[in-house]
Amino acid sequence: MKIIKGFCFLAALAVAAACNQPAKQQDTAKVDTTVAAKPEAETQVADTGNTSDVFKAYIALKDEFIKSDPTGIKTAATALEGKLSGIKGCSETAAVAHQISNAADIKAQREAFLVLSKDVIALVKGAKFKSAPIYVDFCPMADGGKGGYWLSSTKPIVNPYFPEHMKECGTVKEQIN
Repeated sequence: MKIIKGFCFLAALAVAAACNQPAKQQDTAKVDTTVAAKPEAETQVADTGNTSDVFKAYIALKDEFIKSDPTGIKTAATALEGKLSGIKGCSETAAVAHQISNAADIKAQREAFLVLSKDVIALVKGAKFKSAPIYVDFCPMADGGKGGYWLSSTKPIVNPYFPEHMKECGTVKEQIN
């Protein structure tokens, strides 16, 4: 019984650590993205279901970025915000999803997606999924040449930052699971 309680405590701690990110100010004219990822937890814990829902909603959002559909992006970001709001300690990450849904244009949406991706990557790394592999992808051209990460459920690169001009730009940096 003590092992189960300890395991549940570790699961809650990993989720809280992944979502409770320190604020970081980023200058943008259209959107204020204020959440930055801190180093992800090294301990993996069982997925509670909420993290799976967040991952699925994140993938739906990423797919809308690939389509370059601002309306679809707003809808998917709102859905992701709802999933994140259901996880204790993820309010700041949910606020970034909210910023995406309220951004004036797709450029501002993509700027906020850079920050959101870092946070969701940290959250997903803290959960142990019993599903297919999850890939952490990287495009060196995103964010004005600083680079940007995103999660994918497939190994082939499909870049959400430059889908029109550099759809296959990027590399798989890590495989989770």
